[in-house]
Amino acid sequence: MPTHLQPAGHLPMLYQALAVLSTAIYFSGLAHFKLAAARMPPLSGTRTWSLAATLLTSRTWITGAALLGVGAAVQTAALTGLSLVEALPMFLAGLGVLLILAVPVLGERLTPREWGCALLLAAATVLFVHASTGLHGPSDPGTPAPPLVVAVALPSLLVPCIAFMAGDRARKGVHARPLTGVALAVNVGLLTGTAELMLRGASGQGTSPAALLGTPYPYVFAVTALPAMGQLQIALQRSRLVIVGLVATATAKTYLLVVATSLYGEPWPDGRGQTASALGLTILAIAAVPHHEPRYRPAPARLHREPTVR
Repeated sequence: MPTHLQPAGHLPMLYQALAVLSTAIYFSGLAHFKLAAARMPPLSGTRTWSLAATLLTSRTWITGAALLGVGAAVQTAALTGLSLVEALPMFLAGLGVLLILAVPVLGERLTPREWGCALLLAAATVLFVHASTGLHGPSDPGTPAPPLVVAVALPSLLVPCIAFMAGDRARKGVHARPLTGVALAVNVGLLTGTAELMLRGASGQGTSPAALLGTPYPYVFAVTALPAMGQLQIALQRSRLVIVGLVATATAKTYLLVVATSLYGEPWPDGRGQTASALGLTILAIAAVPHHEPRYRPAPARLHREPTVR
């Protein structure tokens, strides 16, 4: 297992800043998706062409998609100077930007139980920071054979897409109370984690475009990112940004760390107990998010209210 990690007293501030910035840009893109959702007709994953046409004709959505692309590029740059264990708490720290965008800006509200889940993620972030103390610099990701990369990515792509299609067909009339969007957000998180797994591989290819194009990473990333953005838009139209963002991000980062360990030989720090505890808290936070909105649902943001018909 390659472990080209150099001890140092602190992490490179530039790469830390890039890691936090990538998540902030990502959530800014999600906020654009949320604003675009209010102006769109009801979206469905079973009407693929209608969904694509609706998204591609929305300037606000296209702006959000461009921000997601910039965030992905910044994340790749961050991973050229940080190991994944070092970068993970920086990615999770960006959840503070999500809370600012969702609560004060868009006027969304969290229940006490949902705030508890956010605090669990904050505790996991602190544990990840402690676990990565003493490590410095990127690990040297292995170069698995292209068939192995595809073999890992394929079920990660098919399972959430099949689960989404099955759930979307049976959505109407199943639940009396509105859903918070946890199931959709987990699907989005698995797809996003797969896409980020490709970014992790791409970060080890240097700056040569020819070398990168000779790997499966950009192609699998594109195939995975498209359904991820479609499902994300549907989730944001039906559910609150804060819940979708928290659950999808926690799912994606958990998947990324666990799978990258096997696929790329991504090293774990000496504080394995802290890392395992942090992963446990992250999974607990995802599982503890309520699946249904409260009976007395908080008032929606003013930006999302439908105009009154006179």
